[in-house]
Amino acid sequence: MKPAIAVTLLLLGLSACGGGGSSSNSPPPPPSLKSAQAPQQPYTIQSTTLTATDASGNTYTAIFSQTPNSGTVMFNGQTAYSSALSITILQNGATLATEASTDYYLENPFSPLGISGSTNGTSWYFLFNSSTPYPTTLTVGDSGPVGSGTYYDATTNAAIGSLTETYSVTANDPTTVLLNVYASGMLNGNQESETITYTVDASGNIALSSVQVTVNGQTLTFT
Repeated sequence: MKPAIAVTLLLLGLSACGGGGSSSNSPPPPPSLKSAQAPQQPYTIQSTTLTATDASGNTYTAIFSQTPNSGTVMFNGQTAYSSALSITILQNGATLATEASTDYYLENPFSPLGISGSTNGTSWYFLFNSSTPYPTTLTVGDSGPVGSGTYYDATTNAAIGSLTETYSVTANDPTTVLLNVYASGMLNGNQESETITYTVDASGNIALSSVQVTVNGQTLTFT
């Protein structure tokens, strides 16, 4: 789980023909996967580059990675495991926004504690007020809460915003379902909104599919 990027950081047929008293039928495509094992958290997402284009022809690039760290650290008075997450957004090759953050959590069972990071040079941390684990099986049509909490300024410890995450599971193809994670809230007076979509196969293997964010007032879907 992660906060939305401060620049204000998604997703599918059968045919037959006939006539003249005779018909020719193509075999139907295999049905979409209906359920999958929930992926093990924390997720490992190797550095992935996604692209988007706006109505004016500008090209945007999002570089996303998520990697669990080894060992344990102290966070908010608790011994915790951690995972590093990085997002960089470029417009026509020039860096537009960056976010580097660290997720903190307990294991066995997985339980998120909070996040620390910086967005475009501003340091903050985030504490979860509540969290809800995913079901052990993700079934198309599932949806519900993931977690919510409060942002704090890393220097003054003053509350500077809040975030709520929810999820849904939608059909994709015969071998995977889509796990859509939605984040929305406020940070330093700025509205935050982001959707990250992963593909998950029947065994729970996960891969990044798309990221939808609002950049300079327009919604872009990176694929």
